[in-house]
Amino acid sequence: MSVRKARKYTRNARVHLFGRRVNLLAEVGWWQAEVVRQDAAIKVNLGGGLGMEGEWKTKTLNQLGRIVTGKTPPSSAVDAFGGNIPFITPSDMNGARTISTTARTLSTSGRSLVKNAAIPKNAVMVSCIGSDMGKAALAGTDCVTNQQINSIIIETDDSPLFVYYNLSTRKSEICGSAGGSAQPILSKSAFGRFEIDLPPLPEQRAIAHILGTLDDKIELNRRRNQTLEAMARALFKDWFVDFGPIRAKMEGREPYLPDELWQLFPDRLDDEGKPEGWERKKVGECFSLTMGQSPPGDTYNDIGDGLPFFQGKTDFGFRYPENRKYCSAPTRIANAEDTLVSVRAPVGDINLAWEKCCIGRGVAAVRHASGARSFTYHAIWSLQEELKQFEHTGTVFGAINRKQFEVLPFVEPDQRLIDFYERVCGALDDKVRNNTEDSRTLAQLRDTLLPKLISGELRIEDAEKFLENAL
Repeated sequence: MSVRKARKYTRNARVHLFGRRVNLLAEVGWWQAEVVRQDAAIKVNLGGGLGMEGEWKTKTLNQLGRIVTGKTPPSSAVDAFGGNIPFITPSDMNGARTISTTARTLSTSGRSLVKNAAIPKNAVMVSCIGSDMGKAALAGTDCVTNQQINSIIIETDDSPLFVYYNLSTRKSEICGSAGGSAQPILSKSAFGRFEIDLPPLPEQRAIAHILGTLDDKIELNRRRNQTLEAMARALFKDWFVDFGPIRAKMEGREPYLPDELWQLFPDRLDDEGKPEGWERKKVGECFSLTMGQSPPGDTYNDIGDGLPFFQGKTDFGFRYPENRKYCSAPTRIANAEDTLVSVRAPVGDINLAWEKCCIGRGVAAVRHASGARSFTYHAIWSLQEELKQFEHTGTVFGAINRKQFEVLPFVEPDQRLIDFYERVCGALDDKVRNNTEDSRTLAQLRDTLLPKLISGELRIEDAEKFLENAL
């Protein structure tokens, strides 16, 4: 047996994550490696004292506390839904660390029907049935989950946040442990037998704090983006839907916009109820429309070969879609900053293309004839009511085709107003993109640190230095 020890000491190293430079201070120990060659096999032992101080213990999940499987109230209980009690399903588990608001809620009577499935704040939830298996989240308040979710109510001194971060890295393990042929499922008992390695409580808290700092910044960016989008939508609605400045003129009210902008709005509505001089047109006359087309299945991949490929609303995020699949032979293309519209079950959800991408038949790409990015995005949002009418028109599921999309009515404003809106709200949307890019960088940092910290491979003090240089 021959042994070769290699040490690489790096200070102020630079890495590139999503195009942003992040300074790392890589101290002695993190990048130490001992390479052992034995019988033509190379084994890499990460050394330099990378483990953390204190003794780690292994427990099963059911040793941490009570395991609760969720339950849905019976459909016959007509008054079970619609209250103020969050009812969490896997679709609510969208990557956020904590869930407090949900698409569906239960009433007090609904909760009483499934009282044994109620869980408190800080319970650790994991989806354990179906294609959404392996998602993890923390309950942000007292709530109820459906039967697809198993939750751990921590009754020991262990940190719920540390347990959450540990389980959030184990999706493939959870999916691989599922039984069932048609519908994969991880039973309550099997879930409870999962093992987890736990450091002493002070180290659990320190690790959770480091990772939580990154998630807190991501959450702050998310809230900022929601505010920015609400501002842009409010302006669009006032100017181009409610015709607020024009109605104010007709009623003799004082101008509430800068004079140069105020003068661009007509003084009255015409006999058709639209601003005088604006034209009533169809979507196809004002916007370019590209309907998606699914390429051959053998061109799909998840290794980044080709263009990002989006098939429908399942790929959509708050503003930009998530890259899950790629296509090496795209047939229909959307360009960066095109508005993406879900045109098949559900109809009408929108996103913006982050980059040039391939679109499948569940997606259409739209851009106003002037090329205005922000005007297009918020104009299509304003057509939600018209688009949603096609949700139940398909023979099997809702869909809208090219002809139906192109004939939707649209009132075309003066191009000078479109340009003004683009200058004002384009700046807001630029901030949304910058915040999104920042969050993607932070998520990459978190995902790099997470497995090293929860396995004990990375010292807490090294991770803290990493964080100081990254933020």
